[in-house]
Amino acid sequence: MLVAIGKGIELEVDVTRFNTEVHDHIVRTGVRNLLMDAHASVTAKADPDNYVTRSREMAENKLASLYAGVVRAQTIGGVKTASDPISQVIMRLARKAIASRPEIAAASKADRLATINRLAGEYAKEHDAQLRARAQKIVALENDEAEPAQVKKHEPMPTKKKKAA
Repeated sequence: MLVAIGKGIELEVDVTRFNTEVHDHIVRTGVRNLLMDAHASVTAKADPDNYVTRSREMAENKLASLYAGVVRAQTIGGVKTASDPISQVIMRLARKAIASRPEIAAASKADRLATINRLAGEYAKEHDAQLRARAQKIVALENDEAEPAQVKKHEPMPTKKKKAA
């Protein structure tokens, strides 16, 4: 396994050489770091009444994503969004669709991003079928997988003859 450790350094690691104790330590540390990162954005300052509950929810969502085989996932507005291109485009389309909602304008600067993410997540969940179809087309076009459009050959426009003077 090639592991990037920073400063442009990559080390080839043979994980089969670790004994059980070392393996368990690595897994424990890695899982702990992933779960800590998952809830780090929830602070007492941003949500004084519910920050512990929200932190637990975000960590549990991350753990569920890991169990489901999703390596990089984040939760936006209660909706799990993987880092796959389709999900990213779905969220981009959802954000665009909710951009003019009054709740966003009414939100304070500090809460605006969270409000946008929550509303976009809800919108994405409610309109998944339509957004997914569009997102798949967009990703295909971005990756040049779409079939080229049929170009019709047009006959040249007839030119008008100028009248003699």
